[in-house]
Amino acid sequence: MIHIGPFQFGYQAVQDKGRRQAPRSRVYHESEVLDKYKRLRLQATAQDQARNQSLVAWMVRKHLDYVSKFHFSFRSQKDGIDALVNRIFRWHGSPRNLDYLGRFGRDEMFRLFELEKVLCGDAGLLKLDDLKLQAIESDLIAKGADAPKEVNDSGLVVDKTGRVLQYAICNRGSMGGECKFDHLESANNLIFDGYWNRFSSQFRGVSPLSTAINTVQDIHEGFEFNLIKGKMHALFGVAIYRDAMGDSGMGNASGAHNTRAWVAETYDWVAGDYCVYLGKLYACASAHSTTTASVFATDLAAGKWTVDASDTGLNLDPRTVNILDLNPGEKAEVLESSTPSSEFVEGSYLFIQIAMLALDIPITCFDSRRSSFSARIADLNEYEVSSDYKRTKNRYVRKEYSDWVLETIWNDPQTPWPLRKVAAADGMALRDVQESVEWIPSGSPWLDKYKQIQGDQLGISIGLDNAIDACRRRGSDVFDNIDKQAQVIAYAKEKGVPLVAAGSADRTIGEVDNSENPDAQPAQGQKNE
Repeated sequence: MIHIGPFQFGYQAVQDKGRRQAPRSRVYHESEVLDKYKRLRLQATAQDQARNQSLVAWMVRKHLDYVSKFHFSFRSQKDGIDALVNRIFRWHGSPRNLDYLGRFGRDEMFRLFELEKVLCGDAGLLKLDDLKLQAIESDLIAKGADAPKEVNDSGLVVDKTGRVLQYAICNRGSMGGECKFDHLESANNLIFDGYWNRFSSQFRGVSPLSTAINTVQDIHEGFEFNLIKGKMHALFGVAIYRDAMGDSGMGNASGAHNTRAWVAETYDWVAGDYCVYLGKLYACASAHSTTTASVFATDLAAGKWTVDASDTGLNLDPRTVNILDLNPGEKAEVLESSTPSSEFVEGSYLFIQIAMLALDIPITCFDSRRSSFSARIADLNEYEVSSDYKRTKNRYVRKEYSDWVLETIWNDPQTPWPLRKVAAADGMALRDVQESVEWIPSGSPWLDKYKQIQGDQLGISIGLDNAIDACRRRGSDVFDNIDKQAQVIAYAKEKGVPLVAAGSADRTIGEVDNSENPDAQPAQGQKNE
């Protein structure tokens, strides 16, 4: 009879066999897993790493370059409202019109907003009455001292379903290190966003760097220890050993040997030793030996110097070439160091790759020398897929911002902008104006412009792609490109300067090539020959 154990058809992940960390037995609310004290430690550690560790600072900058940069686009096919709305947002993008403190323009403000989200999990932008935004850092949304009792430990006032009604806004006091309750702010007045890793049991966002913090710290400490090891090895460069006189190499009565070495310490004249300053090194010859001291030299930037300690004086001759002339019985050892070892370098490369996974950044961004062009293209495509939801989150944030700006101007009778009047003349309501706003991401950079344009052109020609999406992948707008090109063509014609189309010596830009269809109608301004 075959006995079937109790776990024959079970999940092995829930079986504790004592060979690894025991499986978890309870599911907690996320605010219990990361309470306010642990959350502050996580935020402080992430911020410290971004300040002091180049790897984290670079990872965050690379992430921000890709997911936080957008440009404004408004196109309703109605010239009056198009011109006005685009003018409003050009005006509002400057620091003095956007930022409460007048420091940051729109692009920099939203870049810092995403930076706070990455390092601290979430962030807020407070809408003020004068169309300005005030940045609210993550740790200032908290249950500070003297907060009302309805504020939970996450710094929120929520209803029984968990919907946020108000945010508790704090300040750091006069000393900057104490979180004190300031006021409650309605959820409608705060643009709030964060990184969520749970479905519903999460009030506050969690930094995506949380999975990489320990790995990055270990990498950093490994680098530091290897640098210290390398410095210690570099402390001594050459050691010269001399046998005691007449002992046949067996040592004197005490068994001691006299040693001369290059040392990186500061001596001038030391009792019993001759030492001379040579750039950054000091050559020291022991005076306790009855044998003639050896002559040895080094090559320095100031010239090639020879140290002769065979007499009571020291002679420096800049014309002498490098030599190492040892007495009988002496030997010299060059102290070499293989720090950092090749194994350490390869291991660090793997750990850096694992750390970069926290932000989905491919390793080819860190070191492109180890990959081919096609591999970089493949990695970039995967990164775009991984980053799409992050861009979408930031697009929603920008959309909430633009909706607020338009609604505020629309309902303000004192505003100098005639938005309501112009929109009504074009038959558009406020919602129509808001829905015509688009925030277009900056797109990915060109890796090989010629090849990628050829691919886009082929996809468009067979219907797999279109010019609008192809331009947006590179952070541009095809309609803006056409408008600008039309201005260039008109200006060139006005000046009588032909713009020759690429690949055609007899056709100018803006003209239609009918060489393959002689029956086609000529383009405007073009004559049939």
